[in-house]
Amino acid sequence: MQFALTVPTLHDRAMQALHALALAPIAETLADRNSYGFREGRRCADALEQCFTVLSRTTSAPWVLEGDIRACFDEISHEWLLRHVPMDKQILQAWLKAGYWEKGPLFPTVAGTPQGGLISPWLSNLALDGMEAAVKAGTRSRDKVHFVR
Repeated sequence: MQFALTVPTLHDRAMQALHALALAPIAETLADRNSYGFREGRRCADALEQCFTVLSRTTSAPWVLEGDIRACFDEISHEWLLRHVPMDKQILQAWLKAGYWEKGPLFPTVAGTPQGGLISPWLSNLALDGMEAAVKAGTRSRDKVHFVR
């Protein structure tokens, strides 16, 4: 499946900005403690500082597992977002299912968030929050596992 960068209309950008303002405080209260991407007041340097802090301890694990979520924006489930994102479901569904034009025809969108839309980073963070707890729950040595996203 091929996905393209979307360029929302001015109206859609304005509406997404309004919904992002409403989602921001909710997303911040639900956010993983060590999540840094696409968050207000957090930068890549903050994530690197957290990595240094947890890896420089004498009790730290001697290895690092780095991961990349392939096609994260492209594969987020519409059904999951519609069930879990606290916003108007009709508007969210319209944005998610809007599709895209490429060389004439309109292609339907069946998964993922519209890259290029102001709301996409908020949706991806809401979808990824909880990953830190899940990773820690899956290990016997929780004090040795430090999750930085």
